[in-house]
Amino acid sequence: MAADAANRGDFAQALPMLSHALAIDSEATAPAYAELLSHLSLTSWPRQLEADLVTCLNAGAVDPQTLARAAARMLLVKYPEPVVAGDALWEAFLTRCINVDPAMEVRLIWLAGQDLPDGLRDALAVQAFASEYVWGGERLGVPADAMVELAEELVLAVEMPSLESSFPRRRPGPRLESCDAESGPRPSPGKEEEEDAGRRISGAVRAQYETNPYPRWRAPAARQHVSVSAHLAALGAPQEQPLAVLVAGCGTGFEPIDLAGMDKSLAITALDLSAASLAYGKRMAGVLGVERVRFVQGDILDVEALGQRFGLVNCTGVLHHMERPEDGLAALVEVLEPGGVLRLALYSERARAWVAEARRVIGEQGWDANPAGIRAFRAYVFALPPEQPLARLRESDDFYSLSGCRDLCFHVREHWYRLPAVQEMLAGAGLELLMLDAPPEAQHCFTQLFGTAGDRRDLGLWDRVEGTYPHLFAGMFHLWARKPG
Repeated sequence: MAADAANRGDFAQALPMLSHALAIDSEATAPAYAELLSHLSLTSWPRQLEADLVTCLNAGAVDPQTLARAAARMLLVKYPEPVVAGDALWEAFLTRCINVDPAMEVRLIWLAGQDLPDGLRDALAVQAFASEYVWGGERLGVPADAMVELAEELVLAVEMPSLESSFPRRRPGPRLESCDAESGPRPSPGKEEEEDAGRRISGAVRAQYETNPYPRWRAPAARQHVSVSAHLAALGAPQEQPLAVLVAGCGTGFEPIDLAGMDKSLAITALDLSAASLAYGKRMAGVLGVERVRFVQGDILDVEALGQRFGLVNCTGVLHHMERPEDGLAALVEVLEPGGVLRLALYSERARAWVAEARRVIGEQGWDANPAGIRAFRAYVFALPPEQPLARLRESDDFYSLSGCRDLCFHVREHWYRLPAVQEMLAGAGLELLMLDAPPEAQHCFTQLFGTAGDRRDLGLWDRVEGTYPHLFAGMFHLWARKPG
């Protein structure tokens, strides 16, 4: 009944029902309640809603980052003027989330300059670490270097026993995470010279993520158990058991660890260029008790040297950062079993138009992809009037950490696509498209344009949908494709 009321937009009815259910069984109710809270625009401060928000932030079944905006807005409503005040919501927000609200960032900078009680100071130190000291003090007349120094002092001045379970710790400064991941595939003799340009870009991408592992994540929410094999069979591509999975370009390990939590039968290999990113993933796997993920350092171009075939290859948000994405795709197809499935995600040219504009401005201003350059760019964006296109960057979660902002706007290499070009690339690799995994809003738009009889595997039709609604695929094109058996 609460879900029905929420779907109707009747929050006045849904919230008390969910609040009552939360008091009875917090873990079972928290995901639905958190989903509702994440969409609310808070203009008042109901005490019961605050208590429920704290419960949801601390629930193991909820990714607390999804509530970062709601928690920030509630705190700003509760404390409209800057004050030094510590309570359960402040503590949960500062230690469980990375702030993604511009007004809250101003408040955090103000707090960092105050004489804080130990508990609030410790919590603010965790927040400073989690965002990698991204705060730019220029907005309050504080020099950036002084702001960074203050944030680092906060981290170094306190002992944070909860930090290992909150964010894998990297000390202030340039020291990299150490990693004992396997040394993975290496180029075969002669291959490195043949792919010199691709290797140079691979090296530059690796260097970026050694300095700025991405994404910074806390922990996946507890998941219902799902059979990945059953999902593939429903797509028309059943696989042998046990299913061997390759996560190609696993970054800091969120995807392989999330998959391992969803389906405990999977044999997962997680491959990435960056030792620092793999260390982040291995650390989180240890914290979460995930033992069935094999972390391997190596280049997708050399993936065949793993000497293994996979029924499922997952490669999301990776190929478009290679010099020649089609070479990376061909390498992945080689390690797919006949009949195996590739899950692929690529940037949309239309949806990334604002990022293209950001990159143009960064180039004009000469800002480097280092902390000073990233903070200068963020200060520029914060100063823009809200009607300016680049002001939209303030809505992106990635804008609120150094690693996230670098990945979003300062990446060393990036390709953007339209769907006809994606279809051509898949066909060139000998792959059969199974489906475009479109979000609900996009599915609705497709039905509006083509009705229920439209072929949803026709990327030409989807391109027409995106042409009408160019922001539909801001979360990338997600596609499932099959290698012929």
